[in-house]
Amino acid sequence: MSAGPRELQLDLKKSGQVTLNAAGIGVLQFYPDHANQRWEVDSVVVSTNQAATATTVPFVSLALNTVDPATASPGNAQGSTWNGSSETFTGMIKVGECDFLAVIFTPPTGAAGAPLAGVIGSAVITGSKYTRRG
Repeated sequence: MSAGPRELQLDLKKSGQVTLNAAGIGVLQFYPDHANQRWEVDSVVVSTNQAATATTVPFVSLALNTVDPATASPGNAQGSTWNGSSETFTGMIKVGECDFLAVIFTPPTGAAGAPLAGVIGSAVITGSKYTRRG
C-alpha cells in the first residue's frame, strides 16, 4: 500500500523589478513553477532605486491572488509597510499550487503618484518550495 504522494523540498528564491507608472503604482507577481508545487515564503525584501533622502517613498503591500490592495479582502492581505524603499517582511506566507503572491508598490496615503513615476521597485522572496512527487 502506498503512503501517498511525497514532496521534494528545495530552497525558494525569486526576484523581480517593476518600474512605477505615472500614478506611482507597480506590481510584481510571483507564481509557483507548476501545478505540483507550493511555497512557504518566509521573507520578502523590498527596495527602490531612490536616494536615501527621497521625501516620497512608496507604500508596499503583499497580497495573495489579487493585485489591488484597495479591493483585497483581509484574507488576501499578507502585510504592508509605510516605507517601501527598504523593508523586510518576515513570517510564513503559504502560496498554494493555484495561488500567486503579489508585491504591490503604491503612493503613500494622501500623496500623489507623480513623484514616484519611473522609480524602480525590487523584491526578493525566499523560503521553501515543495514539489509533489507521485
